[in-house]
Amino acid sequence: MRTRTLAGLGLILLATACSKNTDNAPATTATQPVAASQVQVAPVTAPVTAPTASGSDKLQDYIACYNQLDRNAHRSIARYASWVKNMETGPSGKESVVYGLYKIDVDEIAKCQASFAQAGKAAPGKLDVAATAYINSLAELGTLVADADQYYSRDNYKDDAFAKGKKMHAPLAAAMKLFEEKSNVFSDEIEAENDKVLDAEMQQLEKTEGRQLPYLQMALMSKAKHLIRLIGEEKFDAATAAKALAEYESVTDEAIAYVKKNSESAASGWSSLERASEDYRKAAKERVRRIRDKVPYSEGDKMMLKPGSAWMVEGSQEKVTKAYNELIEASNRMHR
Repeated sequence: MRTRTLAGLGLILLATACSKNTDNAPATTATQPVAASQVQVAPVTAPVTAPTASGSDKLQDYIACYNQLDRNAHRSIARYASWVKNMETGPSGKESVVYGLYKIDVDEIAKCQASFAQAGKAAPGKLDVAATAYINSLAELGTLVADADQYYSRDNYKDDAFAKGKKMHAPLAAAMKLFEEKSNVFSDEIEAENDKVLDAEMQQLEKTEGRQLPYLQMALMSKAKHLIRLIGEEKFDAATAAKALAEYESVTDEAIAYVKKNSESAASGWSSLERASEDYRKAAKERVRRIRDKVPYSEGDKMMLKPGSAWMVEGSQEKVTKAYNELIEASNRMHR
């Protein structure tokens, strides 16, 4: 069982158009993780109607819960799969290293489950169906992981020769597989809806305020997202990726130049966002070069390509994903 590389990626949610007076306040930007690799963005050829406030609030809630919970769930799955060598049969009892699992916050899952149920009552659609399936699968997984985590963290497997661990495996592995499926569907649905909000917001800002910092920040994050959809994949067309990278660099440089000339307009936290944008730029370049030049991973690289260390390998999917997520977090902090 292998989790999708892009599971838990940040996604940009931009709701509520900025007022025309933007001396110190870029538009509200919340960023969200979504497995973006399978979503293709079509160019917007006509204005998109922004969702209603209630629709925007619902999307915001879905994204906030996804950001908070999804990555840890995938990390827990990856940790378990890293030492259970055969996910079909489960632990053999002869493992020399037993890592256990990472905890998943069942209390937060319950909160999100309740808020999702409430949100889904208002004009339910494909996104709401995906949200319900996602949070229910996560709740089931969370309960099983909590039990397994306690069993392994207390070293109880040393007292019963893995008897309970072997018994727990089948339902645990099934819950992991189901969650991964629902996570992929939900992330795709939430990102598609998010794209509509982003496109509408950017059109409105550019029309009413021009290419000032609120617009440039949105454009920067949008280009970053489109880029990760390409280079976050195991394989991609290097020429297409190079074009997407050039577009990201162009708008990022424009935003940096704007702030240098209009430093009073920069929101608190811009310096962190700028640093994160540079780190993402560098990681993206490394990733594109590795694919473009067909550079294989060395033996040392291969040893590092595992949960917890893969992000340190130059040109890896994990390194560029980590840089992208940190860019998302830096953007979010500007509006807290």
